[in-house]
Amino acid sequence: MKIKKLWRHRWILRAIVPSIIFNFRHLPFKQARFLPILLYKPRLGECSGNFVFKCPVRFGLVKLGKNCVSIYPDSGISIENRGTIIFNGRLTIGNASAISVGREGTLEFGNSVTVTTCLKLVCYHCVSIQDNVLIGWNCMITDTDFHKLKYIDGGYSKGYGNIIIQNDTWIANGCKLYKNTNIPSYCVISSDTIIRGSIDCSPYSLIVTESTATVRKEGVFRDKNDDMINYLQ
Repeated sequence: MKIKKLWRHRWILRAIVPSIIFNFRHLPFKQARFLPILLYKPRLGECSGNFVFKCPVRFGLVKLGKNCVSIYPDSGISIENRGTIIFNGRLTIGNASAISVGREGTLEFGNSVTVTTCLKLVCYHCVSIQDNVLIGWNCMITDTDFHKLKYIDGGYSKGYGNIIIQNDTWIANGCKLYKNTNIPSYCVISSDTIIRGSIDCSPYSLIVTESTATVRKEGVFRDKNDDMINYLQ
């Protein structure tokens, strides 16, 4: 049993060296000595921002980049943080994921947050993921449009807004959450749902994006021996 347990946690051996460097570079010594953040195959951009723990720390409290789902690349995690990332407890973010926090951004994770794989998270203003949240495969969360719109009659769009995912929410695979999203506690977000703005519902709700397959034309197919496009026609 001990051999199996050691084999299951062998990824930590590869994570130790980059984790030691990262922890002692970005955390106070009294926290860094516990190695609370484990980084597996990290790709680090600019990390001039703050990494803050608002809870007692221990070894491996935050695991980033661990290979959790085999059908996605075992490519670790990409991180850039020019703002503030706050941890309030246990966090796991799986392989093929990326986090980008801008200079004015505050990204906060609650306790017992799990992201399986391939998360793309962009925080240039404020993203709060509260306690006991589960996020499935291949999800995107972004609080900014990166561009603003100019109105003909004067003024501009704001282009960004808070994202709040409240306690005990399950976000299934393939979902996209954009600026001004506020999800109540104990909700389930169905696969491939796209959310823009706050959800007008009570806790314990199932939220979906309705879509219907439509047959647009019949009597067509792809001929593999004659499917080249002539762009001069």
